[in-house]
Amino acid sequence: MSRRVRLLAGALIAFVVNASAQPSVDAEVARTFENGRVHARIDGALREIKVSQAIALLSNAPPRSFRGAVVYLHGCDGVNDLSVKTADLLATQGYVVFVPDSFARTNKPVSCEPSRYLSGLHREVLSWRHAEADYALRRVKNLPSIDPSKIVLMGLSEGAITAATYVGEAVAGRVIEGWTCHAGWPEYRGLWAPPDEPALTLTSQDDPWFQQPELRGNCGEFMTNHSALRRSVVFRAPHPAASWHDLMWNADARRLVFDFLDAVTRNGP
Repeated sequence: MSRRVRLLAGALIAFVVNASAQPSVDAEVARTFENGRVHARIDGALREIKVSQAIALLSNAPPRSFRGAVVYLHGCDGVNDLSVKTADLLATQGYVVFVPDSFARTNKPVSCEPSRYLSGLHREVLSWRHAEADYALRRVKNLPSIDPSKIVLMGLSEGAITAATYVGEAVAGRVIEGWTCHAGWPEYRGLWAPPDEPALTLTSQDDPWFQQPELRGNCGEFMTNHSALRRSVVFRAPHPAASWHDLMWNADARRLVFDFLDAVTRNGP
C-alpha cells in the first residue's frame, strides 16, 4: 500500500470515527424529549416523572385516560420553577403534560440573559425549538392512552414564539403565553397556526421583555378571525398582571387557559 493510500485510508477512518462519536441532529432532538419530564395525575396522585417511566405507565394505561395532553415548551432559560408550576397546574386539571428540555442537547448555545431582559443571542434557536416541538408532538400522538385529537401545544416566552410559529403536526389548539407575535426577524414574526385552529395568546401591556418598538403589539393583529377559541388577551393597567412576562400565576390568566383547554379537548378540535 502506498504512503498516499495509507494516508487517505487513515483520514477516512478518522472521519468515520469522529462522525460516529458526534450525536446526529435527530439524536440531539430526541434527547430533549427523552430527558424531559412528564406531569400527570396518576393513581390519584400528582406526579412528576421521567419520560422513560411515563411512557411505560402511559402505554399500559386505558385508552383516553386523560382529558388531553399538553406539550409545554419552556422559556429561553430552560425548565425552571415556572415550568414546573405551570405543568403541575395543568396536570391538576386532568391533563398529562410533557415538558421537553431544550438544554438536554450536548451543545446548547445561550439565547438570552434574563437578568437584563436580553434575548436574540442565538437566532437559530427557533428552528431548533421547532424540531423539538415536532418530535415531542409525534411521540405523544403515538401513545395509546392519549387521544391524538386532544393534544395542545403551549409555550412561554421563547417557547411561546416556538408555539406561535410552529408548522407541522396538527394540534387541538395553541396557548401562547408571554409573546406579542411581533419581531424584527421575519421567521419570529406572526401567528403561523392555520386560520381555523384554536389559539389563545396572553401578554401584558408593559412586559419588560417587549419594550422595543419592533416587539410591541399583540398576536391578535395576526388573527384573521376572532372567536372564543381564537383570542388574543392583553392585560392592561390597572390589572395586576399588566407588567408581567409570565402570567399563569394570575387567577384570571389561569381561568382563561383552563377554559380554553376544556373547550378544545372536550370534543376535539
